[in-house]
Amino acid sequence: MKKSSVEATGMPLDGIRVVDMTRFISGPFCAMYLGDLGADIIKIEHPTLGDGTRRWGSGPFPTDNPYYLSVNRNKRSVGLDLKQAKGVALLEELLAVSDVMIVNAIPGMLDEMGLSDDKIKQINPRLVLCQITGYGDKGPERQRGAFDFTIQAESGMMSIIGEPDSSPMKVGAPIMDVLTGMNAAIVVLAALLQRQTTGQTRMVSTSMLETALASMPNIVSDFLVGNIVPQRHGNAHPNLVPYEIYETQDRWIALGLGNEPQWQRFCGFTQCAELVSDPRFATNVDRIRNRTALNEHIRPLFKTQSLAWWIRALDAAEIPCAAVNTVPEVLEGEQARALGIVQNVPHPLYGSIKMARSPLNLDGQALPVRRPPPRLGEHTDQVLSELLGMDADALALLRQEKVLSAAL
Repeated sequence: MKKSSVEATGMPLDGIRVVDMTRFISGPFCAMYLGDLGADIIKIEHPTLGDGTRRWGSGPFPTDNPYYLSVNRNKRSVGLDLKQAKGVALLEELLAVSDVMIVNAIPGMLDEMGLSDDKIKQINPRLVLCQITGYGDKGPERQRGAFDFTIQAESGMMSIIGEPDSSPMKVGAPIMDVLTGMNAAIVVLAALLQRQTTGQTRMVSTSMLETALASMPNIVSDFLVGNIVPQRHGNAHPNLVPYEIYETQDRWIALGLGNEPQWQRFCGFTQCAELVSDPRFATNVDRIRNRTALNEHIRPLFKTQSLAWWIRALDAAEIPCAAVNTVPEVLEGEQARALGIVQNVPHPLYGSIKMARSPLNLDGQALPVRRPPPRLGEHTDQVLSELLGMDADALALLRQEKVLSAAL
């Protein structure tokens, strides 16, 4: 692929090599972010099965479906059987010439392969090892596996999502996987910076449970500090009122008032001066107590005009609001087009695919998709010959022994 202007001026992680031992979402997302920033990501996969998300789809995508494509750009894939001693030996050689290894698995997986912490340090004292787990590396749950859905349930997040009289509800996107991947990327970058400035190398980790709790700062604080047991409020905010969605003549609008001046402007704009003088709504604390009564005034008001009318009027009054869009509406909208969110990327299986680019920018320019999500084992020969100096005969022998994935 042609180099972008961002690449031409150098990427922040140029020269950093990452061995990506992860699968599913959280680990691959972490590695993808590092790849977006310029790191060389070597994705290690089972030579025939690969990352399980390659098959998390249906319809016209029997393999390398949209789920897999979404979290694996800017990587090279090596199909390697780590159940065989020769496969582990090749992994060790790759670790010796790398800077980071990322693993998302139940604690102890590396030990079962003979890669204890001490062994890894012997192989490469400068290697940053990042471990992502479901429940952390201590405690009675440490050996349990986890998915985004189960962590949303166990962390308490589902208990605060949904209408008050409905069942608990999950977030529609794999938010715990994504946030855990982001946290892992942050701690890897911090470890690389410390290695550069002090020479000290660390083993770093994060977990989905820790991330889930950290992603609810106000909710957790309400309980720890205020002894308030979090409840479900639907689309409403537990700490601010009015702060939810309202139905207009034709569509839904999100209204979010964060302070008293905004509340007063809203009342003035809507000619509802009686709300300002009503002691039930005098302060945000009062409005929280009288949420239902306040909405009895506000809901009929929004139904008097269209969404477009409300957006224009509220924007003019500097009152925070937004249309409740569908995903296609925002991706095809003017703002997403102006930001170049959707990119056409060449792909060996599909000719070309549309991808949402990285949200990170350098000097006002988007980070490029340098490589499409790789096919299983697509770069096996390239990586092993380039980094380990293996010739065609050696690769062919390993392939005969089923240590490597089949040639593409």
